Amino acid sequence: MKLMVNGTWRGDVAPTPELDAQRMIHAGRFRDRITADGSSKFPAEAGRYHLYLSPACPFSHRVMIVRALKRLENIVGLSVLHPLWDTPDGWVFGNTGLSTVDRAGNGFRCLHEAYGASSPNYTGKVTVPVLWDQHSRRIVSNESLEIAYMLNDAFNEIGGDDRVDLCLADLKSAVDGLNARITKSLAVGVYSVAAARDQREYDGAMGELFGFLDELDCQLGDGRPFLLGDRLTLADVLAYPPLARFDAVYNPLFRASRRRLADYTHLPALVRRIHNLPGVAGTTRYDHILTHYYDGDWAVATRRGIVPELPATHCPNAT
Repeated sequence: MKLMVNGTWRGDVAPTPELDAQRMIHAGRFRDRITADGSSKFPAEAGRYHLYLSPACPFSHRVMIVRALKRLENIVGLSVLHPLWDTPDGWVFGNTGLSTVDRAGNGFRCLHEAYGASSPNYTGKVTVPVLWDQHSRRIVSNESLEIAYMLNDAFNEIGGDDRVDLCLADLKSAVDGLNARITKSLAVGVYSVAAARDQREYDGAMGELFGFLDELDCQLGDGRPFLLGDRLTLADVLAYPPLARFDAVYNPLFRASRRRLADYTHLPALVRRIHNLPGVAGTTRYDHILTHYYDGDWAVATRRGIVPELPATHCPNAT
């Protein structure tokens, strides 16, 4: 278990009643907003804000994609954490082939230092992505979806590409609804499969995950290029990171074994279409992804009495 308790980092400690009572299992403790009109205490300014994230993490990845699509590279800075987070220090910075130093100028060696600097009595998990304010030296937000919304519209007047709008007004309700389902049934759904404690939980999580994937594939069957029609939306951005990881990580390692993404009729083309958008390929770092998942504690425990599903593409006469 890795978390902070009353501002003190606790890495690789056994769960105890004390920690179970104090830890916060949900990310998103920091929920401030950057605004284009200056109506918040965090007005949009070029060079003021910085992202701490990991390309290995699908929730970080969605933020990286929006930053690339909006061409915010020269407006919002970026530091990359090392994909090997399963260490006593958790997420760490470093001048390596898979990470950078803290480019925001704080001299942080570990991400938990940013949390401690922002809230001296912070109790909870230390997660990516983090949107950092270099002026006040504190975290603005660590909620990936809200950061994505901010990057989409807050910086348009100071250099963001206003030709790209992932949350068009006429689709906002549909986008918000699909985003919620993608988060619950896919982005979090794959982890529900991996974290299943018994056969009943595993079967339920598998049903929700693959039921949703089947639904998305069916919707794409009418020829639409994106999930909600002809236009790219934030829903596509949210779906891409878990879909891009599916066959490399979730199917074999998490035992999401019913189907590979490659076995679907229409979803692979959606992934390729998004991957080929300007800037997206550069955010998709399989060196980070595979290092993170295959050298960590993500594998499903083998002694939970869970029998994985036989792949649907298996020989139909097999028993």
